[in-house]
Amino acid sequence: MKIEIRLFATLASYAHHGDLDSDGCLSIEGPATIRDAVLHLGVPEQDIKLVFLNGVGASLDSSLKDKDRVGIFPPIGGG
Repeated sequence: MKIEIRLFATLASYAHHGDLDSDGCLSIEGPATIRDAVLHLGVPEQDIKLVFLNGVGASLDSSLKDKDRVGIFPPIGGG
């Protein structure tokens, strides 16, 4: 299956490891979870704070299907 993954802020560097195509999509064998995709990209789980699946809050254990959109954010500090 092919899923769109967006890695934000400090996690963006993991998008450049060659596993995502030019459209930001990852091809992964199903059935799979967001955790499987994160592991495939090498993103450390402890660096993840928020996960969205098709625009809705989700967990790393959420199941994926073809053409899903995933957004992953680290903890973000501010003032």
